[in-house]
Amino acid sequence: MQPPRWLPLVWAIVCVAAGACGDTITGNKPIGKTVDSDAQLQRYLRRAYLDLSGGAPSDSELGDATARLRDAGNTAAAREAVVDDLIARDKFVTLWLGELDSSVFGGATLDQQYAFVCALIRALAQPCMSCTATDACTCSCAAMQPYLAERSQLRAAAADLKAGTTTAAIERRYAMATAYYILVGTPENRVKALFDDFLARAAEADEVENGRAMIVGSLFPNQPAGLMFHRLGGSYADLIDIVFHSEVYREAMVRRVFDRYLARSPSATELAHFVDTLNATDPDLRGVVRAVVASREYFDQ
Repeated sequence: MQPPRWLPLVWAIVCVAAGACGDTITGNKPIGKTVDSDAQLQRYLRRAYLDLSGGAPSDSELGDATARLRDAGNTAAAREAVVDDLIARDKFVTLWLGELDSSVFGGATLDQQYAFVCALIRALAQPCMSCTATDACTCSCAAMQPYLAERSQLRAAAADLKAGTTTAAIERRYAMATAYYILVGTPENRVKALFDDFLARAAEADEVENGRAMIVGSLFPNQPAGLMFHRLGGSYADLIDIVFHSEVYREAMVRRVFDRYLARSPSATELAHFVDTLNATDPDLRGVVRAVVASREYFDQ
């Protein structure tokens, strides 16, 4: 016998009046509330694992995470807990650094970049030419020592990032490395590369000129040579400091996260909100990644 057609309406009225809308009747879904199926939860989890670890979850990981989200009602907080777990893993660090390497070094890995640069130095620097080491960066000649030190510092980025070093500090380490900018040529090209790789936009003509002036340096010791983002600087180190302490850089961080995980640009309101959540002098994009990947928009995509 079918229940009367008016029964669901009566129950909805009782539910609202009694504050019992989270209850169910004979196993039905709660009235007035969408319940995500296990299939939807698992689709989200597979995508999150792929985006944050570079691979699919194991069967046990998928089952455990599905249960965690289901039991918690798939709230944003529950999804954040799953995302936090993924971000804390070595696989996220490896994936993030691999993407940074590819972006900064034009598709090459860190080791490939230094193998090429060190081989070039060995071929051009007379004291290094007699070195026969398979790894040119380990040649004992003076010209090679800065590159060996840089490579060692950049290789330590994974451990440092996992230990709490911010993503901005790691990116700044890359930007300061000679092997990053040695192949781009002129000071103007160095400024353009810096904007393309870390500020997610092309440098304007006055920015190129002021950045070039900082790299070349002032004619007078300890004097500024250029102006960037309302700050004066007189060296490449000053330029890097200005760039990585700027609101422009923090905006670029947010834009990169939105593009990477949502395939869209943030709205003006979203951009302002997330920039405000970032530390002004040492920002870390992992908090923005957490919020975006745990969002309902990401879940529904």
